[in-house]
Amino acid sequence: MFRFYLLISVFLSNFALAQELTLPPAKNFFTDSQKVWKNQTPILIMFSIPNCGYCKKVKEDVIGPMADMDEYQKKIIIRHINANSFNELNNFYNEEVSHNEFSLNNVISFFPTVLLVDQYGITLEKMIGVTNEDYYWTDLDELIDSATDKLINKMKAKL
Repeated sequence: MFRFYLLISVFLSNFALAQELTLPPAKNFFTDSQKVWKNQTPILIMFSIPNCGYCKKVKEDVIGPMADMDEYQKKIIIRHINANSFNELNNFYNEEVSHNEFSLNNVISFFPTVLLVDQYGITLEKMIGVTNEDYYWTDLDELIDSATDKLINKMKAKL
């Protein structure tokens, strides 16, 4: 009987940890854009909605672990947008908008959507939905590398 209760407590503690997983919420893209200039790293923005199974899976299995890895903390700035939320954030022009309005301005209507953007909020790469769960991390990693290359080339360009 003790083993049963021990098993249940381990299961519930793992469930609670999974529920607590949150990505860094988008609060101030104007400040984040300064980090893009300094570090030459794109901003990864994940758009999701509550009760979206694929959104939860991508957060838990891919972007959440990426956010915790030093390798990716040096490669990208990760932010999360809840497209149903009316929480305020500062956009790339330092204007206050809601998460919902920011999603609408970026024409996000399918979830999860991942955008990789430059210091002005211009899309460098985009991944809509989950086409293949087994290769999602690999595909996203390739898009991150591509977006980084595009960003560096844009920043090197001279007028």
